[in-house]
Amino acid sequence: MKILKNKLFYIPLIAGALLIWIMSTAFYPAFNPKPKDLPIAIVNMDKGLEIQGKKMNIGETFTDKIKDNKDLNETVDFIDVKDKDALQAGFDNNEYYSAIVIPSHFTENATSAMRSEIQTAKKAEAKTKAEKAQAELKAKVVSGEIPPQQAQKIAQEMQKKMQEMQKQNADLLKPITVKKGQLEVIINQGASSQAATISDKMLSGMGDNINKMISQQAVTQLDKNNIKVAAADMDAVMNPVTVKHTTLNKIHEHQGNGMAGMLLFTPIWMGSLVTGVLLFFAFRTSGLITQGERLKATLMQTLMAAVAAIVSSVLGVWFITQVLDFYMPDITQTTMFIAISMFGFIMLILGVMAWLGMKAIPIFVLLLFFSMQMLTLPKQMLNEFYQKYVLTWNPFSFYADGLRELIYLNKDLTLNTPVLVMIGFACFGLASSLLAAAVRKHSTKRAEVPA
Repeated sequence: MKILKNKLFYIPLIAGALLIWIMSTAFYPAFNPKPKDLPIAIVNMDKGLEIQGKKMNIGETFTDKIKDNKDLNETVDFIDVKDKDALQAGFDNNEYYSAIVIPSHFTENATSAMRSEIQTAKKAEAKTKAEKAQAELKAKVVSGEIPPQQAQKIAQEMQKKMQEMQKQNADLLKPITVKKGQLEVIINQGASSQAATISDKMLSGMGDNINKMISQQAVTQLDKNNIKVAAADMDAVMNPVTVKHTTLNKIHEHQGNGMAGMLLFTPIWMGSLVTGVLLFFAFRTSGLITQGERLKATLMQTLMAAVAAIVSSVLGVWFITQVLDFYMPDITQTTMFIAISMFGFIMLILGVMAWLGMKAIPIFVLLLFFSMQMLTLPKQMLNEFYQKYVLTWNPFSFYADGLRELIYLNKDLTLNTPVLVMIGFACFGLASSLLAAAVRKHSTKRAEVPA
């Protein structure tokens, strides 16, 4: 049979497997994502407390304990921050996804219930001893063992010692206002919804652990002093810490659960790709023979790319927001960024196709597939290879960062890194296209780039 002699007949034996390998590799980041070195800030402002000459600082003890936890340190990179002003600056610069804040009076408040119970018990014990001593003294007077005058003198000495003792322990005898220590867990949700969820769960667990640690210490101290706690006061002793949750840059409804970078990546890239291919064919099929004609056509091609990017971004954002009901805090700035990005993408495509022609299309399609999963996960959940060798140069990661800042982090459009990268793509595309138009010769082959 003639078909058996056709080489194309045997290619399907490996083509299917080859595509599975390529596509599986493209989606590899999502196969088993594990967080590693998630940046979490620790703001320990706890001043501690001095009790009977001994310094106690629960905030310091706790932070040292979690930093020494090897299992935890495989997942988290704890960053010490001095105060809340520095913390906010770090959040503004996207230096960490979340933070745990320990206030200045944390030790004082977290131990207040335990110290109040001990103080009350000690006062009651001292009062009982004084009353017992007075009763014994009175009994000895009644029995005639001690004359009244001597008893009065002893009573005065006892009262004087009691006053001196109270004076020496004035600080310890001050009424203690029972307050719960409060940890604050701050989540920067807009930076990454996945990282925020992991951080929130992890830091809330730390709140439970510090509660357990302090309550165990309280039980030990109360047992050591043989103090029984009334049922009404038990909760304050056993749950001395509360956790306050604060969410920065909260992701609103109709914002794609924080996935705008990926959701608005595929349509923009495919729109840029189609636009680039159409402009490429328009250039190639126009019969541009002289160098001057090719250079002028390249400039006109660039101008049309800019107009197409503006029109596509305006109509695209209108459709996304008005028809699909996606919420953008600032539609104008986001539209401008998408227009700049789309222009950069179109020019990048034209600059490569000017030399490779249609052979560049598979490269652009593969770039699409190899980028999609990276845009759904925070950097720290990608494997080391993707972090070092893919994410650093991938153009779509800059695009996703720019969208994240505008949509989720409530920042204004500025001449930041994502915008500069897109301008860089446009400049590269223009320079590459002009160079190709200047040095390459005209070709009548429809499959080749006319130059």
